[in-house]
Order: sequence, then structure tokens, then C-alpha cells
Amino acid sequence: MTAGTFEGFVADQAAGLLRTAYLLTGDRVEARDLLQSALIVTERSWDRFGDQQQATASARRELVAAHTSWRRVSRVGDLLGDSPVLANASGFPGFARRPSDPGPPDEVAAALARLAPQLRATLVLRYGAGLPVADTAEALGSPAETVTSDIVRGLDALDTDGTRLARHLARRAQQVGAAPDDVLHWVREGAHDRHSHRLGLLALAAVLVAIVVLVAVTL
Repeated sequence: MTAGTFEGFVADQAAGLLRTAYLLTGDRVEARDLLQSALIVTERSWDRFGDQQQATASARRELVAAHTSWRRVSRVGDLLGDSPVLANASGFPGFARRPSDPGPPDEVAAALARLAPQLRATLVLRYGAGLPVADTAEALGSPAETVTSDIVRGLDALDTDGTRLARHLARRAQQVGAAPDDVLHWVREGAHDRHSHRLGLLALAAVLVAIVVLVAVTL
């Protein structure tokens, strides 16, 4: 058994993965960015998957990893976007500040946003994606016992129960539309942009090193 083609996988699974990404982030632009990152990695690993179920599980893990990773919150282009010292960094490849598109505010969404990323991901996977505890644990890379404990802790923090949260997340997921029309082109364009961003980092690092050297030799 094989996973078929990556193109077929994208056609079947991209919309569902995008909804999960939106529930993780609460922002349509960030959700698309998250989906793009997950699909880039999934395509690179495509030959290792035995079926679409394995591919979907892997893509879901990548969504969660990208959402919870410190690398995501440390994206230099965003962090330096308002810096008066390094404002011209936007001229380097991959350093344009991204727009945002948050969904309509409500009390549950605000409470979810206050949770730690790992805890939010646990609730989204369990009640938004409808995964059983074992699959939620697999996506998070955590023991099932930890997931069970986190579910209780997260529901307590939201002052709700699983049934009500599932209904809320289902309504929330409807706020994001279909995946981009040309997902494959969008994913491959994203891979190119990542490369440009890495080049931008190197260029900015080189400029900073040159400034430090100049300051040192003039002291």
C-alpha cells in the first residue's frame, strides 16, 4: 500500500489541515503559514509514507511542532518589524512584516489564546480535530497520560466541558474558507521563500558583524 501522490493528498487533506491550523493560531494568515510549513515538510518526506493516514498524521505533527516551536515566535522579520534601529531589515529577502487576520473575538477564543501553545494544541486536536487521546498524544509527541491530564487542566482553565468546547471549535472552524486554489504552487513558492529568508538572515548577520568590527577598530 502507498500514500498515492502528494497532489492527491493535498486535494483530500489540505482543507481539514487548514481548519486545524486556524484553531491552533486563531488567525487566518498564521494558519495558512502553518499549513504551508507543514506541507513543505510533508512533501519532502513523501516517499516514506505507507498510506495517506500516515501522511496526514505526519502533517498534523508538523502543524503542532510549528505552532509550539520557539522558532515560530522568533521569526526575525516579525520581531524586528518595529525596531527603529533595524527597520531597514525589511529590505533583506524574507523580512517583510506579515499581515494578520484574526477571527471574530469571543470569550472562548480569548481564553484559548491565553493558554500555553502545547495546552491549546491538546484541546484543539482532541475537540477541534476530533482525535482520540492516543492520536492526540502521537501528534503532540507526549504520553497519553500527560494528554489526559492536560485535557482536564485545559477544560478547567476554560471553565467548560468537552462537548461544549467541541461545538464551539466546530463553529470556529467554519470561519476559515477552503485552502488556496493552487496549493501545490503555493507550497513550492513557500519553500523558495524559506530559502530567501535564510539568505536574509545570513546577510543581516554579516552586516551586524561588520558593524561590530568597525566599532571595535575605531575604539
